Amino acid sequence: MMSGYLISTADGRGIEVFQFFEVPAIAAFIENQEDVAGLIHQYAAYTLVFMVVLHAGAALKHHFIDKDKTLTRMLGIK
Repeated sequence: MMSGYLISTADGRGIEVFQFFEVPAIAAFIENQEDVAGLIHQYAAYTLVFMVVLHAGAALKHHFIDKDKTLTRMLGIK
């Protein structure tokens, strides 16, 4: 969330939230703030996708290889 904020406010403009209020921009902390925050944002997204795939794979492993009831309990199936 912070990297997205730093990308959006790198030019000094605040972020308008549903036309209700504006989150003000903070002065740039580092040189090329938008590029650095963009890289952090990208790697955080890749990490999130990897963790979701790993988690789904673990659930399928429990169901098909271990043949336990972990997945069916999670889904509420008897």
